[in-house]
Amino acid sequence: MKSLVFIVLLVVAAIAGYSIINKPTEEVAVVESVVEEAVSDTAEPVQAMDEVASTESEEVNLITPVDMSEKAQEEMYGNITEYNKCMMQNRLEYHQQGMRPESVADKTLTACEPHLDALKLVLETNNVNKDLSEGMVKTMRQRMARKLMSTIMQSLARQGAAENSVPLTPATP
Repeated sequence: MKSLVFIVLLVVAAIAGYSIINKPTEEVAVVESVVEEAVSDTAEPVQAMDEVASTESEEVNLITPVDMSEKAQEEMYGNITEYNKCMMQNRLEYHQQGMRPESVADKTLTACEPHLDALKLVLETNNVNKDLSEGMVKTMRQRMARKLMSTIMQSLARQGAAENSVPLTPATP
């Protein structure tokens, strides 16, 4: 019974210690700056107006692909699908003897790049956040390049296994 009480007390102490350590820091107070307009005819009103205009122009574009029209989303998904099909086509070059994986990958990436360009154009046309659209295109390119290299290497491994296999001959008594 004492050991059970000790374990419960230990767990409570651990939880209390965890909550103290991970306690959120003090909230930062938001300070709003007020631009006072000058009454005189000097250059001060112009400077005040410039400051207001510059703070308003620094707004961040928060448009995502979800915010695009349905037609634009269909076009975006169509470009993604076409790119995936292009990259994962089972090309004859993968299975040829003596092929260079780098050249096959380069040919495939070059052939499929227009689909990514079309996707990027659709995103830019619909005013999607620039960082988001560039990140989306970059992620797709990297992911499909890894899959492509995996497919090519698997084909090379199969070719190597086929070359190194020894045919079984039936034993003659």
